[in-house]
Amino acid sequence: MSTMSCNDWRVLKQFYNCCILRDGQILEEDLWVRNGKIVNPEKIFYDEKIQPDIRINCSGALISPGYIDLQINGGFGIDFAYNVNNVEEGINKVAKKLLEFGVTSFCPTLVTSPTETYEKVLPNIKKTEGGQHGATVLGIHLEGPFISPSKKGAHPEKHIKEFEKVSF
Repeated sequence: MSTMSCNDWRVLKQFYNCCILRDGQILEEDLWVRNGKIVNPEKIFYDEKIQPDIRINCSGALISPGYIDLQINGGFGIDFAYNVNNVEEGINKVAKKLLEFGVTSFCPTLVTSPTETYEKVLPNIKKTEGGQHGATVLGIHLEGPFISPSKKGAHPEKHIKEFEKVSF
């Protein structure tokens, strides 16, 4: 084992004692990573004939891609449409908690709402990079107000607008 920095792009990491989600199956095998990308261990073994710089025991953990939630109205006691006075705090709380469920990025979603809700909430939702502090905010998902009244589902009809009749 060398004493290279974890930030060195050439560092070869071997995650062992783990399960990998591959082709719809959970497999017990190692995961090899270099430069932030998964690499084929056969090429390391047969072509490069090198050992990993860092070995990480995963203690049987499952390693899978991060999930992306494109439509989440809130969670963990937060509703984005009704949390108009603490939007950023609510987004941050949800972003942090989503990591526990494997969600690495999401789009906060607003249901069809009064115009004032959009005016108060939308300027306070910013795209952010994810990390240990929380999942990435990719953008905003708006369910309305421009939806068909005949297919409104649970959306309050009084807040549905026709696109042609809206002025900003």
